[in-house]
Amino acid sequence: MGLELLGFHYSILSSVLSSFLIIYSLFLKDKDYKKAEELFIFGVVFIGISWSGIEWSLYLMGYDLFKLVTMPIFPLLCYFLSTSLFVIYVSERYYRRRIWIIFALAAVLVSIVAVNCMNCLFE
Repeated sequence: MGLELLGFHYSILSSVLSSFLIIYSLFLKDKDYKKAEELFIFGVVFIGISWSGIEWSLYLMGYDLFKLVTMPIFPLLCYFLSTSLFVIYVSERYYRRRIWIIFALAAVLVSIVAVNCMNCLFE
């Protein structure tokens, strides 16, 4: 198994586990609000990192993620839309709109860098 497949599988696993971390923070919200909010932010950061890992590993396999999403390939599109909507929903539930706005801005920034600088990534 090559580095790109290993990175792809670990990125998907990281996204699933960080989603579980966010769900756990919802259950912890009533007991310890501050800790729950920290776990939520930690989970959102790891979802963003896993998205970058998915993009990098697909690039190493020879696929352009942005062309794949605009085709659209339905499962891939659903994956990114569902995680985005999940982060927005939970952020609004915590009354922290700035968290999902920062998440969206970071995703746009990473996508701009990835589209314009594909040769800057390590191969």
